[in-house]
Amino acid sequence: MDKPEITTLALARSLNCIETIFAENKALRREKQFFDYLMVLDFEATCWNKTDYDKGQSEIIEFPCVLYDVVNDKVISEFQQYVMPTERQKLSTFCTELTGIQQTQVDNGVPLKTCLVLFHRWLNQQILKYNISLKFPTSFCKTCVFATWSDWDLGNCLKNECRRKGIIRHDMFNRWIDVRSLYVEHYNVKPKGLLGALNEVGLTFEGTQHCGLHDARNTAKLIGKMVNDGVGLRITKDISNK
Repeated sequence: MDKPEITTLALARSLNCIETIFAENKALRREKQFFDYLMVLDFEATCWNKTDYDKGQSEIIEFPCVLYDVVNDKVISEFQQYVMPTERQKLSTFCTELTGIQQTQVDNGVPLKTCLVLFHRWLNQQILKYNISLKFPTSFCKTCVFATWSDWDLGNCLKNECRRKGIIRHDMFNRWIDVRSLYVEHYNVKPKGLLGALNEVGLTFEGTQHCGLHDARNTAKLIGKMVNDGVGLRITKDISNK
């Protein structure tokens, strides 16, 4: 009678050469995250070339935000509004070429104060639909916080513009996750912008760079990869007392 064939796996087991390594399931990593949802935003603002002599303060001209479902790794809702600059109404050539935003789009946009009202209206719809709370800890609602690529959007741009224009800025904008900060901490590398970060982890940018909505979508995409790689989402910046 022929001897039964001994497989490599069976032989390895018989010689005690197999080491069992625990690999945490990606879905479990997502379930363990503190935040269930993220409001990922990426403003576009007025800007000028270094050689432009007549520069002004940055004003938001595109206000986009995507609602990212952390557990299911997908964007489930989007907000986008073009905003009319009131301090320097005419866009620089540099700004138009960089962002792709045309003068007619901001001329037909709304002032920042109105934009914030529209954003709050959209946000309230998401809060009701998905049982979200931006106040935590909570035992009844899903947790949510803002996420941005760097501190500039909420720590500089929105804060300073609201201050200059006398616009009341809601407390929810006072704390957020700086995705870039967590990226550098986890991968121990300083990426060359969002595009560089995506490329370094094997992802491609989808859409047009410096389109705020596309940047927000791709930031959410990067967050998904980071969570799969074991990054724990946490607030990195809080300016509540500033």
